[in-house]
Amino acid sequence: MPVSKAEIFMVATPIGNLDDITYRAVKVLKDCDLIAAEDTRNTGKLLSLLGINKKMISMHEHNEDEKADYLLALALEGKKIAVVSDAGTPLISDPGFRLVEKGVKKGVVFVPVPGVSALTALVSVAGLSTDKFAFFGFLPRKESARNKVFKELESASYPVMFFESPKRIIRTLGEIIDKIGDRAGALGRELTKLHEEIIRGSLSQIKAALEKKDSVKGEICFLVNGGALKKEEVYDLREVVLKELEYSNEKPKLTAKKIAEKYSLRKTDVYNLILEIQGKK
Repeated sequence: MPVSKAEIFMVATPIGNLDDITYRAVKVLKDCDLIAAEDTRNTGKLLSLLGINKKMISMHEHNEDEKADYLLALALEGKKIAVVSDAGTPLISDPGFRLVEKGVKKGVVFVPVPGVSALTALVSVAGLSTDKFAFFGFLPRKESARNKVFKELESASYPVMFFESPKRIIRTLGEIIDKIGDRAGALGRELTKLHEEIIRGSLSQIKAALEKKDSVKGEICFLVNGGALKKEEVYDLREVVLKELEYSNEKPKLTAKKIAEKYSLRKTDVYNLILEIQGKK
């Protein structure tokens, strides 16, 4: 008989450092009846380290439709189901969408058990203005599809984050530089792991740093800063600065930093213009 409230828990797991698992996540994994894992071998290692012994089934991109129906049926019978990906938060470039899509229609409640994500980990240390940003996941392999993404990136006035393979990252950075210019960026490699590395600077500087290595290894995510407005758009820096000063009480250096990052300008140039407008230069 269906239960009055069927729940499935979407559990975030560490992307490297085991200490990043939350108390709540451990409790949910210990208390559940079944764990749906992207790869039961990887999840099995995690559970072993946590001292948890639970029944698991595999749910990945190739069998999600089929397994979703099975898991939803169990949840509607009252079973407590936990869903995990290989690392990080489910559905962030990982399986789970079909399960949630089908489950919502059946009245199943999906409970987020938040935790680690490479996405938010890099944003927190990137050193770029990320009050607004977009996440594009992995770049497509086909050239036509990649060019479409680059076209979107070209017109974005906010930072955009990508995941990429270590084997392709140098080529991808080169493509972005060729297509849209050498913007500011930040790259995170092996985040939270022993060989964690964060590289900040222009995309060409990041690319050069990677090229110095004998080989690039590990999980990679990178953030590309937003670009300047297109030349054909009406764009007057003085007007931009005046408008910002009208609605902001921040110090000139902070205002200059914000405008420079938004329009891919030199902070010094913007700062000098602010001082000129304020009659301090």
